[in-house]
Amino acid sequence: MRSALAASADDVHRVIGDIDPILVERIVLTGASCQEIAEAVRELEDERGFGEMHHVGSSTRVAEVRAILDDFYVLDAEVGEEPE
Repeated sequence: MRSALAASADDVHRVIGDIDPILVERIVLTGASCQEIAEAVRELEDERGFGEMHHVGSSTRVAEVRAILDDFYVLDAEVGEEPE
């Protein structure tokens, strides 16, 4: 059961932007709040932009959202790669 602070699909879109509806559903099912989703996004952006090592999120929900987004970013990067 989701807590009262859990983000809705609209909240996920507001925090992350336009992403695949399946990813939105997976994120909503974690029960993460808007703040936890934003924390997961910041962690990934820091790691990708500054090469900073991953640190443990403030909750298991942050870690779950980060894992979902990390999978998305990996798939997104693979789409743009040239075949060998």
